[in-house]
Amino acid sequence: MENRPDYILEDQYGYQLRRAVQRYQGIFARLIPDLTTMQFAALVRLDQQGAMSQNHLGRAASMDAATVKGVVGRLEGLGLVQRHADPGDKRRLTVEITAAG
Repeated sequence: MENRPDYILEDQYGYQLRRAVQRYQGIFARLIPDLTTMQFAALVRLDQQGAMSQNHLGRAASMDAATVKGVVGRLEGLGLVQRHADPGDKRRLTVEITAAG
């Protein structure tokens, strides 16, 4: 790679954003060591909006379907949420926060 003095890595927005995210994640992990940022986001949405379908939770917390399924599964394993069949549609899972959550 040739030396290009006109390209300064530290001046690139993507580089600065990545550094900011790394810093944020480090601070978050120190303050809330038992949860990931995605798990925390899911719990906050459930606390704010109440029980909802897993699909709706994913949209509310900006997660794709595969990610929200894993996040909810881990939160359920920690006893922070519970899933049950939706009374109106047995194919749909409703997620709600538990007292521990």
